[in-house]
Amino acid sequence: MAKCPICNTRKGKRKCLFQENFICSLCCGETRAAEKCGGCSYFVDTRSIRNYKKAPHYALQRMSDDIQLQSAADVIESAFCLFDTQLDGRPDDQFFKKIAELLMDRYHFKDEKLDFADNLQKQGFEVIDRIIQKDLASLPPDEISRLLGTIYRSILRRAGKGRDYINFIQEQMGFG
Repeated sequence: MAKCPICNTRKGKRKCLFQENFICSLCCGETRAAEKCGGCSYFVDTRSIRNYKKAPHYALQRMSDDIQLQSAADVIESAFCLFDTQLDGRPDDQFFKKIAELLMDRYHFKDEKLDFADNLQKQGFEVIDRIIQKDLASLPPDEISRLLGTIYRSILRRAGKGRDYINFIQEQMGFG
């Protein structure tokens, strides 16, 4: 077997679709990207296996003790309420769960490009993200990420088959 054309030190054992040659497993793992490796059996899109439940979050006690964290979380949930009201209460909890996941993709996983299921999802993301960027501009991205993780866990706790979560936050705060 020939040496890997990327590192030129180890044997190339994996057929690379992009290189059109055999490369070593280490170089395969280090150079893998969705744009060039789609369709390869060694490529796994990590976005499809993300565990949002394990994203950083604030403990409920910390949230209840810190008025500033509560206010910041209220900005995000008020944005959810605003978008829900703009759509006359049509989106369900699963819609807002997905919006929260997309926001975590941006703020926690640092994704540059996001995949939206449809225009409504994209519009919801953009409205809420714009409010976050405007009203929470002073917060570092990791704090926003933790707030989103906390809100995501709240959605999971309250969400039923319909609108239990969004109705709850509409009752608590509406949009402001």
